[in-house]
Amino acid sequence: MAPSACLSVLLVISMIFISHAISLPTPSPKLYKSVCKEPRQKEFEQRCLKLIEAYPKITLIKDYLTFCRSFLKTVAIKKAIKSQHRVKEIVKKYPSSQPIKECGDDYNTVVSEVQGALREDPEMISLAVKYASDALDMCERSLANEKIVNTSSIAALNHEMMLYTDIVVIAGGHL
Repeated sequence: MAPSACLSVLLVISMIFISHAISLPTPSPKLYKSVCKEPRQKEFEQRCLKLIEAYPKITLIKDYLTFCRSFLKTVAIKKAIKSQHRVKEIVKKYPSSQPIKECGDDYNTVVSEVQGALREDPEMISLAVKYASDALDMCERSLANEKIVNTSSIAALNHEMMLYTDIVVIAGGHL
């Protein structure tokens, strides 16, 4: 083979390698969308997307640790505290209801665990938020024993707060 032919082949091979090296990466789905889709439940996905898309800075996050911490700080802690205050108002309104009092105590745990998750090592964030989720489950079980007072407003808070904890647990599972 003539030297010019070898150079031509070498030039073509080099150009192929260079073109592959500078090609644009395939866009991957945004991290928050992956978190919302992971459970493969359409209702969860829709609620999750609607919630997170209300916080544009969170939608731009590309790593799970930053996502967890930002979501906790910006969204979940505030929601937990707001829900806790609402439950405390209901406890004051119905002081003789033991199940509602128990939910008040459970919400103290929810707030404590969600706030504590922000200070945890990355591997422990998900566990702390699972404890908050367990407290929400305990509140739900307590509410099942309430026969006089309408507890639907607390049940709605629990349902909404479970979405918040589920999001962090899912993302935290990738740490």
